[in-house]
Amino acid sequence: MQQDRKKQSISMYGRQKIELLAPGGDIDSIKAAIVAGADAVYCGLERFNARNRATNISFDNLNGIIKLAHQHNCEIFLTLNIIIVESELSSLIKTLNRLVNTEVDGVIVQDLGLLYLLRKFYPSLKVHASTQLTTHNSGQIEFLAKIGATRVNLSRELNLVEIEDLTTVAHNNSLLTEVFVHGSNCISFSGLCYMSSLHGGKSGNRGRCSQPCRDQYETTEEGSDFPLNIKDNSALADFSALASAKVDSLKIEGRIKGAHYVYTVVDSWRRELDSYYQSQPLRGDDSELRTVFNRDLSNSFLQGEIGKQSFIDNPRDNSALHRVKFSREVNYDLDSAKRELYEIKSEMISSLQEKIESLTVESDPPKQSCRVEMRDLNSLLSEERAVSPTLSLLISDLDELDLDSNDNAGVTIYFQLPSSIKQRRSELLEMFRNNRSLTPWFPAIIIGDDYQTAVEFIQELRPKTIVSNNTGVALAAQKEGVEWIAGPELNLVNSFSLLALKDLFSCSGAFISNEISSMQMRRIRSPENFTLHYSISHPITLMTTRACMFHPVTGCEKSVVDDRCISHCEKRSSIKNMKEISFYIEKARGGYHNIYNEHNFLNSEIMRDLPEMFSSFMVDLRDIKTATKVMLDKGELVTLFNNYLSGEVAAMDKIKVGMQPTTYSQYSKGI
Repeated sequence: MQQDRKKQSISMYGRQKIELLAPGGDIDSIKAAIVAGADAVYCGLERFNARNRATNISFDNLNGIIKLAHQHNCEIFLTLNIIIVESELSSLIKTLNRLVNTEVDGVIVQDLGLLYLLRKFYPSLKVHASTQLTTHNSGQIEFLAKIGATRVNLSRELNLVEIEDLTTVAHNNSLLTEVFVHGSNCISFSGLCYMSSLHGGKSGNRGRCSQPCRDQYETTEEGSDFPLNIKDNSALADFSALASAKVDSLKIEGRIKGAHYVYTVVDSWRRELDSYYQSQPLRGDDSELRTVFNRDLSNSFLQGEIGKQSFIDNPRDNSALHRVKFSREVNYDLDSAKRELYEIKSEMISSLQEKIESLTVESDPPKQSCRVEMRDLNSLLSEERAVSPTLSLLISDLDELDLDSNDNAGVTIYFQLPSSIKQRRSELLEMFRNNRSLTPWFPAIIIGDDYQTAVEFIQELRPKTIVSNNTGVALAAQKEGVEWIAGPELNLVNSFSLLALKDLFSCSGAFISNEISSMQMRRIRSPENFTLHYSISHPITLMTTRACMFHPVTGCEKSVVDDRCISHCEKRSSIKNMKEISFYIEKARGGYHNIYNEHNFLNSEIMRDLPEMFSSFMVDLRDIKTATKVMLDKGELVTLFNNYLSGEVAAMDKIKVGMQPTTYSQYSKGI
């Protein structure tokens, strides 16, 4: 019945086909999605996927799952959406050699090295760019098309106008677009959150996020106990606008949720799609969606109305509370709501079991038909290593450093550009023209008009070199023949990510991720004529968000974030968790809200461990407030770091005395 209904809605009414994409954390959830009418299901194997807490599926069941799905006109996409460290490449290749022999309909990928390997050795596999790639501007769309993606999951922070614009760009580059329409929201831009990684060693970029953003904190000035906790995403009311934007796929989050949850959400969206296909009035009814787990529902990102109402001061299930709040029954209390929801859930589980019991998954492990070997990969790499590293500095204000100081001779100075570059374009152009020794440093997030301004900035300034933490800006530099270095926020952790950037995008060098350990780092091989860089001292950015962190922390006179907030607001505050660990919030002029670690990063071991790997080591001299106290002036710091790089070990002892407390736990633990 579900299969027939879905086929009719696609074929009889002639409207744009919009795929309904469902989560499948285990076999029962996959079956539930199929009978509820999903057009596609995304699921993961035991390894290489960003939901390690889900049950996931085995290779033995993969062919059977694909066969079952295809019998019901449903596609299967496999998640390989984590960053891949060098030691895993051999196992990854074995996985791909088996996977290519299946009829899987696509693979979802975050790692740039994996994207490159798929393009080069496995062109038959359709590649989808994960939400972990934080795609939010037109240049990134073109970048992903060039590296072999066929579909892109757009950043959850985008509004409907931005989604429509990027969908047009994607279609012009033969890419499909995918948008999350229901489920949990991350407060941080996906792929740019390191809080779980630093505090607990469970990296969100490895599928192990422990969700410290949902934790309780000491009550803030504004009265919030859960200041990082935002409401769940629900786009049901925005379906018409998404259809008008010509989005190709509507994606439901929830691979760690149960089968009854998957069925309920998919069924609600399926009925909305059916109404759309048949040109009937849309229901827009989220009552059933509120019977399953939710932290309240919000479409604030899509509507571009990100404000205090985007947060909820309770990380637990809100369904019963919502039921009580909107009930018209007398004496209807929380216990009554919980009993009613339990009955609804029990009835749903029982009904669902009847629906899926006839669906069988045959065990039929894929055979290995492709014979790509590690030696095929290794032949692409060189053994070149850098020697005699130099010092580089990152600043965001000319007053932070005396540019004419003798201490800066031979030192590369990067200048941090704001995310909202449009408002300061003329001022910044003049500054760089007057200070030709400065190298522009582009941030990770550059959205909409600010991205177009960044492109024009490169075209007008014609700098010798830039550092870019954004792949869209990197592509613009390549087009203009400007040398570019990949920044640390691209989180590069393997040799093939570097090779991809050099071969396809003319990248001249890259910062290696600060998230990996010395052991993981030493395996990386640099392409020929390619420089490696590393940030040796910096405030640790734990997350970057488009939401206003001052709404739940200190309060704000504005109800929602607007363009002027981004370009003009400058504020600082902090929060403290129940373990007495502080987190520092900073909103710089022209930037988004960042949350910084309590203690700055200082790596005193890397010169000893990896003496010939890096061409330069960077020291971040920006004035970002954390609990780390710097008792040395910046000129002294530059001198001491230069001495340290020249082999004077005692210089690091002086740095440690003058800068404390610090940490280098990421370098010790890795991912």
